[in-house]
Amino acid sequence: MRIVSRLHRPLRLLAFFFIGAALLLVLLPPVAVQALEDETGVTEIIDNTQAEFASGVFQRTVVAATPDSPTNPDQIGAIELAPVGALNRNNWRTATATLPQPLSDAPVVALDRYLFVIGGATSPDAEAENRSSYVYRGIVDQESGELVARAEPYPNGNDTFAAFAIQPTDPGPDCDTPLAGRSRAGAVAVPATSGTNLGFIFVIGGSMYDTDCQTYDFSTNLVQRATVNASGDIIGWSAQNSWRFPTLDDNGNIITDVNFPELRGVQNVQVVHVRTSAGIDFIYAIGGLSIAPAQFLQEDIYPYVFYTKVDTNGNLVHPTSAGSATVWARLADLPFALHSGTAIAARTTRIEGGVPVQQDAIFLLGGCTDIECTTLNTSVYRADINPTTGALTWTNQVARTGSGGSQAISIQGRQGVTGISFNNRIYYVTGSTSTGTPGAAGATATIPVAIYNDQFLLEDLTSSSNYFVGFDENNDYVLPQPNRRLNASVALVPAVPPASGSTQVNAAWMYVIGGSNQSNQPTNTIFVGGVGGANETTGTIRASEGWYYSQPFSVLTQGETSRLLAMKWFTDLNPPLANPEADIRIQFRAVVTSGTCRESDFNPSTSTSNPSRWRDLDGDTTDPVLRSKNGENVVRLINAFPGEEIKATCMQYRAQFIQDPGQNSYTPKLLYFAVEKVVAAKPDILIDTFNVQTTSGSFTNIALTLRNLRNNDLSATRSVVAAVGGGGFFVDLCIVKRTNPSTPALTAVPAPDPNAGAGATPDCATVSAQVPKEAMNPGATYTVPFADWVTASGGTPVDWNAIFGEPGTYDVGIVVDYNALTGEDAQGRSNNRGENVSPPNGIIRTVTITAPPNPNPTSYDIFVPVILR
Repeated sequence: MRIVSRLHRPLRLLAFFFIGAALLLVLLPPVAVQALEDETGVTEIIDNTQAEFASGVFQRTVVAATPDSPTNPDQIGAIELAPVGALNRNNWRTATATLPQPLSDAPVVALDRYLFVIGGATSPDAEAENRSSYVYRGIVDQESGELVARAEPYPNGNDTFAAFAIQPTDPGPDCDTPLAGRSRAGAVAVPATSGTNLGFIFVIGGSMYDTDCQTYDFSTNLVQRATVNASGDIIGWSAQNSWRFPTLDDNGNIITDVNFPELRGVQNVQVVHVRTSAGIDFIYAIGGLSIAPAQFLQEDIYPYVFYTKVDTNGNLVHPTSAGSATVWARLADLPFALHSGTAIAARTTRIEGGVPVQQDAIFLLGGCTDIECTTLNTSVYRADINPTTGALTWTNQVARTGSGGSQAISIQGRQGVTGISFNNRIYYVTGSTSTGTPGAAGATATIPVAIYNDQFLLEDLTSSSNYFVGFDENNDYVLPQPNRRLNASVALVPAVPPASGSTQVNAAWMYVIGGSNQSNQPTNTIFVGGVGGANETTGTIRASEGWYYSQPFSVLTQGETSRLLAMKWFTDLNPPLANPEADIRIQFRAVVTSGTCRESDFNPSTSTSNPSRWRDLDGDTTDPVLRSKNGENVVRLINAFPGEEIKATCMQYRAQFIQDPGQNSYTPKLLYFAVEKVVAAKPDILIDTFNVQTTSGSFTNIALTLRNLRNNDLSATRSVVAAVGGGGFFVDLCIVKRTNPSTPALTAVPAPDPNAGAGATPDCATVSAQVPKEAMNPGATYTVPFADWVTASGGTPVDWNAIFGEPGTYDVGIVVDYNALTGEDAQGRSNNRGENVSPPNGIIRTVTITAPPNPNPTSYDIFVPVILR
């Protein structure tokens, strides 16, 4: 149908065909960027319930089942400062599952929801072929803490644990027969940083026995790696000669000749893995016992500290010298030899120069200082870790004094002890208080606990110089009676609580697995306890300060990159009179990624030029010190970070909790955290070319090309169809003849008006053309065909003789998308009256006509659906 009727602008435009449109993706020179304007977006609550908060990382904080009666949109669930004190035995139970066979001295590691029990002894006789040659893998139900059972037992396992055979390998100079079974090994799990596998398990040393080798047991120098796939299955083993545990020569240097006859193995070594704040994985082997029947010195105990690095492919490499024949480097020795103790990796966040910085350390506790365990170690040492080189700096000044200094402390000595750290707590797990071997009579059921501050200094939990609490076997026992253990192992698996609920939940599950009882018999029992919840301990005193880190979470809007508009959080800081200095300080960081959302996606640099740096938020601008106010806090990012458009597909927040020093039984509470956001990419229709063309004084053409490009950045530009759907939008020209050639007749054209309505036309409009929205993809151009212009008043074909027929001077102004139908924001609409950034009144073209269009410029009959405006 030929367009001859009056042109109306309806609320819903019909799609039509492209006619003579030229679409071209071309980058323009940089354009000026308008000042940002705030928008109203969609608010998404990120953390609100206990289950949501429990997925984060805790440092002296816990998840709590509060408030009892939340007010919408709040739900039951909060983060608060951790209570400190002896563990609450009501959180512990004997698991339904058991090991496939009784095991003692079997190290246990965890990867994700999987537990791996490695080797171990099935009887107390050291000189017997009783070493397990399997890795037993159990799967944790992260909601209940129980291990998942199946109807039929696994081959060589049971209904809970699958059995993966350890690959037999040359155990070293004390035996020529490849062996697999071992006990008293050291083991660590290293989560993968690339690829599809879950991670790697490294098994270091251990006690072996085989009748084909020696008349009694020996220590192996073997280091093996098991690769674990995403399903928790061990899919391969690897061992290289350069990985073998080091032996020192008479000068204290590592022997690199693998055939050297005096090489020794190690067992009962304190092994720990640390992924530092620089993202580097180091494995440390501290002390240890060496039994070498073929050597002159058949038994030895080590003060040595060795370490190696794990590369991104899961291979061990020398930490400082890539071309070395061994992957191990020697660090400074301990002040005493040690075996059968525990080395515990610890992490905290401290403020340095006003900036939160992650720090890593190792605590060393328990163990024996001689071969036969006649003397137990009662000291506590800490090694601070250089995050880049992995070097250690040891100190025994591990406890905070009342005046704020540091001091050495002594604790109950234990052998066959294990330990772990979670939420800035150190757990000193079971073990024996007896001297001598095997020491079974002194087996314990307690798990003493300490808490350290942001300087790695242990806090005095009872104001009586008791830095560890929970040693009383009669009152503080944690393992269900009558169980006591030594040479057990401990591991931790994150909890995944129910999506909602009012019952107090835990942040993680702790497992005490196997070990020997007071009769020195290996056991198959598993004990499980909930940690990281508000009822973990029996204490009422709260930590004075702590941190909570959310998990990185996706912040896509409609599946696209978001512009972050505001951060919102709700607090309960307790009544100000009771707790006037309580505060919660929030920081966040945001990053644009290609489909991932993980810690490694963020650039750790603190530079202000780093778009994914941590940013401070101040929710209480009325107070010079406090950063949160009681109740709702809202920070508009356009005000907090002027001139920055913060885009993200992934973000993370962290909260520092600060307590009034005089109110240590109170705690501030974070009840929920939310983000307000919109789609970051926007259409931005630029006027690429706009000229009124003449030939010999006669009007010939309107040359108009539009482009959709925001901030000269395709990634910041959204197609019009994606923003608002299909159809079309309008371009209007205001054409006025001057009465006095030197006096402008048109000094301004109206700006686009989002409130005008889809049917409105600018008062000054003379001619109009419709542009198909489908043409306006990111970066695309569209040239308006000359034949598409129609009269603004009636929608009829334009008689250019009637407009430019009289000689004179004409002013021609342009308005693109007067009705705001393209989804542009204020920045995008700011350039709709001229190229790039328009002046306040728009750009007016001036043309002098000396002869009428003769003949009238070529026009065409256009057959399209009727389009009403």
